Amino acid sequence: MKMRNFRFTISKKIGFGFGLFILTVTAVFLITNSTLTKSREINKRINEEIAPSLESLQELDNKIVRAQGLIHYWAFVQRREDDRDKLELIQLTEKIIPTQMFKMREYSQHWSADEKKRYALVEKNVTQLLDYYKQVQSLLPSFDSYFDPIAGVMVSDYFLEGTNIPLTFNTIRENLEFIIRSQQELMTAEIEKMNGAFSTLRSLLVNIALFIIVAGIGIAFFTTRSIVKPVISLRKKLTNLSLGIYSVHPTKAGNDEIGDMAVAVDRLIYNFEKTKEFSINVGSGNFNIPFEPLSEHDEMGQALIRMKEDLAQYRNQMEDLVREQTVEITRQKEAVEEQKERMTLLYQDLQSSIDYAQRLQETILPNDMFISKMFPDSFVLFMPKATVSGDFYWFKELGGKKIFAAADCTGHGVPGAFMSLVGHNVLNQVTKVFSQPSQILNNANRLAAEVLRSDTGESYMRDGMDIALCTFDPKTLMLEFSGAQNPAYIIRGGELIEIESDPFSIGAYVNGEREYTNHSFQLEKGDCIYLFSDGFADQFGGPRGKKFMRRQFRDTLMKIHGLGMQEQKWQLKEILSDWMGETEQVDDILVLGVRI
Repeated sequence: MKMRNFRFTISKKIGFGFGLFILTVTAVFLITNSTLTKSREINKRINEEIAPSLESLQELDNKIVRAQGLIHYWAFVQRREDDRDKLELIQLTEKIIPTQMFKMREYSQHWSADEKKRYALVEKNVTQLLDYYKQVQSLLPSFDSYFDPIAGVMVSDYFLEGTNIPLTFNTIRENLEFIIRSQQELMTAEIEKMNGAFSTLRSLLVNIALFIIVAGIGIAFFTTRSIVKPVISLRKKLTNLSLGIYSVHPTKAGNDEIGDMAVAVDRLIYNFEKTKEFSINVGSGNFNIPFEPLSEHDEMGQALIRMKEDLAQYRNQMEDLVREQTVEITRQKEAVEEQKERMTLLYQDLQSSIDYAQRLQETILPNDMFISKMFPDSFVLFMPKATVSGDFYWFKELGGKKIFAAADCTGHGVPGAFMSLVGHNVLNQVTKVFSQPSQILNNANRLAAEVLRSDTGESYMRDGMDIALCTFDPKTLMLEFSGAQNPAYIIRGGELIEIESDPFSIGAYVNGEREYTNHSFQLEKGDCIYLFSDGFADQFGGPRGKKFMRRQFRDTLMKIHGLGMQEQKWQLKEILSDWMGETEQVDDILVLGVRI
């Protein structure tokens, strides 16, 4: 009985549709908020726990390696007490390394039980290693003590392979490398977890969007069928009434306001028919026909008034429906504005993350003061395509020689920036041992292959690094060069000399398959050296929208090489700007110039 009395009115139909939409939007908001909350927690853990731990572990490892090298010099190279390396070793063993060990205790609170256990062994072994260092220092405290053969033999015993200092040092390195590798794997797992959450969110949003579309089409079809069709039928009847034509066919309508209107119109037509029959019968003299007047006085007039009231009632009902619809539309608009604001905040968070990545990348690039100290007459033209770059430049002084490079990692933007961090760290690691360019690139390829390939040796990434790398001896003016895909240009007077590179990238092949070539070139005062990535030559522009090309790049360097290095930099920027015009920058751009 209750189901029969149920009225699925127009307002309920519209309310059902908008209610379903609001419910769906609410679900989207809750899912999105939950995903973002989890992602922020993961990001906070990476930034406040894992990343600082990794940085401190690597710094400790570097200090221990440096101290090992210095103690070796102390033991086997006769030097005075005030020698710079000896003073540095004392500073490392008595202050820097103990301070770093103390600092690591705070980060180790967040580590696993295995990592804590290994770090406890590191602390114990570091203490033992520093004690060995002190014993060696006490045996050779002065310049003259190196002439004591007994002290020499005792010191040599400390450096026997597999005992004392080498054994303790290797144990420390193994444990530190295990902890560093564990922290790196943890960071990778956390990042993958965050990416997985966003992938799940995207799938949910796509499914919800499809559901909204299908449900919207269904609701629109149902509403149109239950409102528009009965209204058209009623309009036809009223039009006929305006012409004096009475339609006796009932209107099919639902149990709603339009259904009520259909009943009223049919009743009106029925009364018109009765009035017409009554008039005809009365006109023909048949006064016995039953007739129920519409009012006490004027039957036809009362019928018109009743029709008027029905129409007025219909109009009021429609206005109420319009007001309700307007309220729902306003609510919908507010919900959309709120969603837009949330998306804006999400974009701001993403931009903040990219800005943070830019600051991280800037920390690996040498500053202008450092470059000017190494090469007073030089310039670096660095123009990333996005906020962060896949290109990077690298300078280092090692054993009286100056090493510098221009590198181009796969991609640009955030992916390229992460590759540039890998390349920078690989160069820093390799140059702790090697200074010859070909040896640096061969070992850089080995380390890059270990990072970019799976344990089975099968490549799972096609990323790599193109690089031009030079080692310069300021005493002899001898330049050594080795390159992966990128050559070096030397301009002497009016002649441009190209030192060719090898045609394969760092990380593009298995270590041992190929070796990089080492080139030696005797420089003269006034020579200009140029290293670069492919971004400048590959830039589209000009009157025909073509690439700048390397040939035109060489001609440009020949025209401007006589200018000061900073003036050359601004000339290159102006030439590139004129060439690009309104064309978008297609890749990261890096040009490095040095005048001897």
